[in-house]
Amino acid sequence: MREQTQVAEARRKAVQLATGVGLGEKESAKLALVVTEAATNILRHGGGGEILLDAHSAGEDGEVTVVALDSGPGMANIQDCLRDGVTTSGDSPGTGLGAMQRQSDHFDVYSKPGKGTVIICGIGTAGRQSPLELPGLVTPGLSIGVVCLPRIGEVVSGDGWSVRVTDRGATLLLMCDGLGHGLGAADAADAARVGFRQSKALTPEPLMDDLHRALRGTRGAAIAVVRIDPAERRLRFAGVGNIAGFFRWRDGQTRTVSQNGVVGHNMSKPKEYEYVYGGDLLAVFHSDGLSTKWDIDSYPGLATRHPMMIAAVLYRDFKRVRDDNLIVVLKTSAS
Repeated sequence: MREQTQVAEARRKAVQLATGVGLGEKESAKLALVVTEAATNILRHGGGGEILLDAHSAGEDGEVTVVALDSGPGMANIQDCLRDGVTTSGDSPGTGLGAMQRQSDHFDVYSKPGKGTVIICGIGTAGRQSPLELPGLVTPGLSIGVVCLPRIGEVVSGDGWSVRVTDRGATLLLMCDGLGHGLGAADAADAARVGFRQSKALTPEPLMDDLHRALRGTRGAAIAVVRIDPAERRLRFAGVGNIAGFFRWRDGQTRTVSQNGVVGHNMSKPKEYEYVYGGDLLAVFHSDGLSTKWDIDSYPGLATRHPMMIAAVLYRDFKRVRDDNLIVVLKTSAS
């Protein structure tokens, strides 16, 4: 979002996505208003930024999620800014942010003075009060947020991810970064997702062996596989290549260790690492489309927010614009 003409473009794309996931005329109108207000706020108050749109469905339910990002002056008091009539701009009636919240089925905002603003909201077919979760996406007590985008100028991403849940309630998570960019990298990522879904392996090490076979004939990829057992507070990880991982729990934190090589080409025997954590877990995984220089402690209160908010803030501030981007954030909660 750099100029006023892009407001209408964002609105058109949002309505197109809404039609594709079954939103009706009323919901599409709400979405159009929300995107218009978000884009206008980015230009008026943020000095430019980005609008990310994601459409997904589960059964008869559909939802379009809007992520609005800017690096402007931010807000010192979010609750004041949500009240109609409060504005930091002399040419605004001060109703935009409150209107977005009222029209959205769920709404979240993170803003700090000098650090810009991130708004995440969604409008769905069922008027849900929380983000629509795809069937089987997460187990109870585990939530996930993902940003996955191609580099500027590409229509497909060579980064990809997938998730499945075992019959014992463990979550298996795949993250991959196909070599290079464009269609060849995307083909490798697609092969990894198919291999992951078809594999009967339930732990990272044998899963990596299956993925190595599945990616033969492609460019190959950097891949990480994670198994999380929230009931046991146990995490297992195996990685080859440049997928970085960070875990934090009540009494400690650590970063993952990945082997050198390319899955599908020259992978040595994968090594699985096991971590036992206490209390709730926060985990962040990303491809090399995100700089490793981020520090979540430099964002007051961000670690307590929904994983999607964490992923969006990290994407905004640490993305590498000449690469595909994949950021996966997950949290466990005893409640």
